[in-house]
Amino acid sequence: MKRLRTLHRTRYGKIILFLFGTLFALYLFLFTAFGNRLMTPTIEKSLSYSLGTPISVQEFVLTRNRFHLLFQDQLGNTVSTQGGFSLLTLRMYAHYRIEGFQHGGFNPISKSFKTEGSLSGGIASFNIHGNGTILDGSIIYKLELHRFSLATVDMALNKIAYSPLMELLHYPSNTDTTITGTIALNGFDRRDVGGKIYLTTHTKRFVPTPITEDSNESVTLKSLLADPNGRVKPFCVDVELNVSLEHAGILEQFVGRALGGKLHVKGTIKGDEKRLRLNCTSDVARSDATLLIEIPNLEPSSIIFDLKHADAEQAFALFALPSPIKGELSAYTKLNTTQGKLQINVTKGLTVPEVFKEHYHITQPLIRFNATINADLSKKGVHYRAAVKSDLARMEIDNTTTHDQMLRDLLQSIPNGSPHR
Repeated sequence: MKRLRTLHRTRYGKIILFLFGTLFALYLFLFTAFGNRLMTPTIEKSLSYSLGTPISVQEFVLTRNRFHLLFQDQLGNTVSTQGGFSLLTLRMYAHYRIEGFQHGGFNPISKSFKTEGSLSGGIASFNIHGNGTILDGSIIYKLELHRFSLATVDMALNKIAYSPLMELLHYPSNTDTTITGTIALNGFDRRDVGGKIYLTTHTKRFVPTPITEDSNESVTLKSLLADPNGRVKPFCVDVELNVSLEHAGILEQFVGRALGGKLHVKGTIKGDEKRLRLNCTSDVARSDATLLIEIPNLEPSSIIFDLKHADAEQAFALFALPSPIKGELSAYTKLNTTQGKLQINVTKGLTVPEVFKEHYHITQPLIRFNATINADLSKKGVHYRAAVKSDLARMEIDNTTTHDQMLRDLLQSIPNGSPHR
């Protein structure tokens, strides 16, 4: 007992008392109503800085194993979370609810949204499960973080509106298209990403919009993946793609031209920072089509496109063009950074005089034909070779030096083919 009475006078006793006093003060500061009130302004300031908008904390309660936080921005968009934690195991569990009533504040989208779910886990593995309504559709998601770095993404999308999604990318869009599908990707924390993406679209109304010119030509795949110092950290990717579009026109802003018709593509993107390969197949225009793009050092170097036995009318429809011919169309294209070649074959061809007259201002009779057109591309220009055999004439074009000259030679060879006046 004597030692206990004199403990506060010893060096070790003073240290122990100081530690207990500090812990007691910290407890009063952190886990009492008085301490919570003192911390609230600091939390408001931190949230305002992180979210980039003024934040008002409505409720804040922190005890030794429970917490509750409710805050709003100036527009009434609200975040609420409550749950429990353990300081010994450094684990927590909580329920959250986020409601974006108006555009602005911390709500970046033009429409209201709502999501809620649960948080659970610790430093090694942390899970986020939730569901919500967003962009006139619904979403179910699961995220997994390892040491607070994103590791896994699983999402199920249902009827997400496409036009407001394009607004976030600052592209115009006039369509009622909705997106449904699943995204399952893993390995982000290891920079070894694998998984599957399956998306389908439903479109009843589509109106073409003026193509927006990209004012930032410096944006490349390399610049998107590089760090602030311009270095790309090593990574691997192996992702399967399955995309079905009811109207390909929704891609007009990304490809820079009008599109139309249905498009279904399956493919994979595999490789690493030294060489990526995009390999796709499609039944576009009732064809057997393949596309191979080689991307060494994150810069596309070659493209091979092989289209077999396509329906000519549907092939023209893909580019939102009226088809002046019917028949079976095949094409092979091989391009690299310095040269390329193109071969087009039309078999069992049949001209459509009404389309020629209305859209191309050419009057000519119905003609049955077979045709082959070859184009060699180089830095010096394009050289064409063509052969057309019809029930009215036969034509050979060899080494035509320009696109316009090739078309003039072709039109002159067609009997009664003359501009409509």
